[in-house]
Amino acid sequence: MSSFDIDWRGNFYGIYWAYEKDRLVVSTVFENKEEALQLAEEVETWSDKFTRMTIIEKNNDEYAICCYQDPQISKSKKNLGLYRSGMRQANGYDQVKPMIEERSPLLQITYAADVRVISTYEQLSRFVPIRKCRIIKESDLKKQEYFFEKQAHEKNLKQNR
Repeated sequence: MSSFDIDWRGNFYGIYWAYEKDRLVVSTVFENKEEALQLAEEVETWSDKFTRMTIIEKNNDEYAICCYQDPQISKSKKNLGLYRSGMRQANGYDQVKPMIEERSPLLQITYAADVRVISTYEQLSRFVPIRKCRIIKESDLKKQEYFFEKQAHEKNLKQNR
C-alpha cells in the first residue's frame, strides 16, 4: 500500500441524517463497536481543511457515500476512508440533498447496539467538518478529480461479486 492509498471501510449499517448546531450531520452507524471506535479515533485526527465527502448518485436510484481525508496531506499512517454503496435515494435523501448542496455537512461515527432502536445509538466521534462536499453522478467517476472515489467504488464492486 503506497502512502497515497486509502484503506476503505464500508462495514457500516448505513447512515442517518441529523441536524445539530445549525448544520446537517451525516452519522455513519456501525454495529461493530471495536471497528467504530477505531474509525472514530481516526476521523478525530482529520484536518478540518482537507476532509472530503462525495455522494455518488447511481443509475439505479441508489447512492453511495465516500468520506476521507486527502491522503496527500494526511499525517496519519492509516489513511482510513469510509465508503458504502447501495443506499436508496428515498424520502430521507431527497429531503437532505438541498441542505448538502447549500452547506457541507458534519461527519460523525456512531455505534448502535441495535440499529432498530435509536436509544441504543452512541456517538463516538466529534462532529468532523467536511471541507469539500460534492454530489456527483456515477458517470463522473471517470474524471481524474474523483480518483479516490473511483478507487473506493471499484474496491466495493470487487467485494460484492
